[in-house]
Amino acid sequence: MSSASRDQLHAIASQCSKFRNVYRGGLQSATFPSQVTCEHCGHFTEDHRCELDLIDEILVNMDQT
Repeated sequence: MSSASRDQLHAIASQCSKFRNVYRGGLQSATFPSQVTCEHCGHFTEDHRCELDLIDEILVNMDQT
């Protein structure tokens, strides 16, 4: 897995069909819709990885467009 920057994590989340916005503590975030980032996704692990392994795939697809 590549190490994505904070800006990339925002871009990736906005392109990800599996993005599931959650607020810290596991509550769904209706109050922070602008916080679309992998860091706020339910599939993003504590060790900063996507449990669905989609970060690199989405980055590659973004580079091709």
